[in-house]
Amino acid sequence: MTSINLTASLLIIGSSLISVLCDVPAPIIKSLKVNCDIKYKYATTLVSSRILNPANVSQEVHFRVTLPEEAFITRFVLVIKGEPYEAYIKEKDEAKKDYDAAVSAGQSAGHIFQTSSRFSKDFTVSVNVAAEEKADFNVTYEELLTRKNGTYKTEINIEPHQIVPDLSIVVNIEDILQITNVRVPKFKMSNEIDQSDGENTNAKKEEISPNKFRVEWNPSKKEQKELKPEGLNGQMIVEYDVDASNKTQQIMIDEDGYFIHMLRNDLLPVLRKHVVFVLDVSGSMYGHKMEQMKQAMDKILSDLSEKDCFSIVLFSDTTTAWKENGADMELLNYYYGYPDEERKSFSAGEENVVTANKENIKNAINFTKSLGTYGGTNINGGLRVGIDIAKIGQQKFKNDVHPVEPMIIFLTDGEPNTEESDPDKIIDNVGKRNTEKVTIFSLSFGFDADLNFLKKLSLANNGFSRRIYEGSDAALQLNNFYKEVASPVLSDVKFEYLPEKVENTTAETKNLFSGSEILVLGKVKPNSTVSGVLSAMTAEGRRMLQMPIDYLFLPPIEHKPNQTKIGYLEKMWAYKTIKSLLDQNTVSENDTLKEKAKELALKYKFVTPLTSLVVVKPNVTSVVDDNKEGKNNMYRHVCVCAFVYMYL
Repeated sequence: MTSINLTASLLIIGSSLISVLCDVPAPIIKSLKVNCDIKYKYATTLVSSRILNPANVSQEVHFRVTLPEEAFITRFVLVIKGEPYEAYIKEKDEAKKDYDAAVSAGQSAGHIFQTSSRFSKDFTVSVNVAAEEKADFNVTYEELLTRKNGTYKTEINIEPHQIVPDLSIVVNIEDILQITNVRVPKFKMSNEIDQSDGENTNAKKEEISPNKFRVEWNPSKKEQKELKPEGLNGQMIVEYDVDASNKTQQIMIDEDGYFIHMLRNDLLPVLRKHVVFVLDVSGSMYGHKMEQMKQAMDKILSDLSEKDCFSIVLFSDTTTAWKENGADMELLNYYYGYPDEERKSFSAGEENVVTANKENIKNAINFTKSLGTYGGTNINGGLRVGIDIAKIGQQKFKNDVHPVEPMIIFLTDGEPNTEESDPDKIIDNVGKRNTEKVTIFSLSFGFDADLNFLKKLSLANNGFSRRIYEGSDAALQLNNFYKEVASPVLSDVKFEYLPEKVENTTAETKNLFSGSEILVLGKVKPNSTVSGVLSAMTAEGRRMLQMPIDYLFLPPIEHKPNQTKIGYLEKMWAYKTIKSLLDQNTVSENDTLKEKAKELALKYKFVTPLTSLVVVKPNVTSVVDDNKEGKNNMYRHVCVCAFVYMYL
């Protein structure tokens, strides 16, 4: 999700107070332009805006861009009086020293900073603009798009909160495969999930070739006013897919030997699954959150296939699990019946593994509709019982012709405070108990849950975490998450490349879901080919899959003579490798992993939790030449210094 938001407040220079004067005209956004280039699923987005200060006094202008959660900033350029001031990326501690040096020089200094918002993170910079002057802001960020439910999607939030004379959004899509199903939904007026099917009829869609597509929207002032009189505040969305229907695997390779190995198949039979729902019913879930969870469970349970199995584990102070034909009795026993000590000793059995036939689904829905809230948050107990039930299911079905894929969907809105409150100890307990590495997907409901803990928990157990934001669409968020993981077609996918032919791969053991894909990036050694073995658990058991021998070769990239050549696949490899190293470090902190991630981030100019962005504007008309003036003299004329980093 990309969000552009520009606001302003007045700063009286030379005074110790910040004053807002109602009779001073606010800054005017003269132009706002977004250009998103998507090549081979890798999106590079440039957000540019020109802002005029119409007042006869200087004003502080705040420029904000909301980035997708998985994006990295790669460039920021501020232009004042025609002079560009480009930010540079440094190791975080060194960048902080540079910023502190600017502050200690006795001149004004400002931060560029990032905060989290819904499905995204905010990038903000504040700059003082002189009377009747303009300032240009240009920020670039990059992201590898993820295929979900058969679609790639880029979301661009446009929030100027005023009518902009020159407003344009351009999305260029290019792929080596044929581009299909390009869609531009109607402009969304909020960031909540909208299930409407309307199209943005004013957006121009142009098929340049089967492999190239262009989407452009230039809303006039009249169109902007019709959408929202006080200025746009919503999202432009572009969706598309590529045609890979004739091949399960494909390998693209560039002139430098970097490759991307793609695995996807929406036609494979879906694996039987055993879904273990581990649900928080503690007191903090009371009210709207509980009602939203009930709505979501109604839909999710109804969507289970009759060949599937499911289990429902509840936890608050204590833990219990629903069993077939025992809904009313179990509910009463959980809330009112057993003494506390007896409830704490709950032991799971085969009766808690329930076949998803119509009668059981009906009873389970009635059970979840009857749920109330009670007590504290025993996450350790809930996960313990959930893992035990998943293992019981594995044992129960181990001799079946068609294997059963277990998964745990764990939802909580709070932090652990019963039985075990230390998140690291809980993760350690789960690791020791989850010997079969059952996938755990963690859902954080609202902002009270410890998202870092849930992320670490899921990464350590082959899954991922997701925040569910409180709002009228919370049930839809839960349903959409479930759709992503509801149809596993391959599990325990392993890419094993020959080390004498391939190096630096991002291969990991993963699951493949219908409508998604697995991407592995790496580099082929000189005079070699991408060789190795691919294996996975299918609906018919474990199978070996041949790696493709016919490659798709990318055309050479154009670059200036004095410019370092970095191809799209190389940049994608760096992006994915940094993400993987940071995830590994989340699970188990390791200085070597952090150092590797930092080196790559500095080389490829990514702002990450280990690197920072610094921009310095001297109060002279020319840009400071670092090589001539030297590092120590750099801040003699500083009037604005900005510093940005991502939090771990």
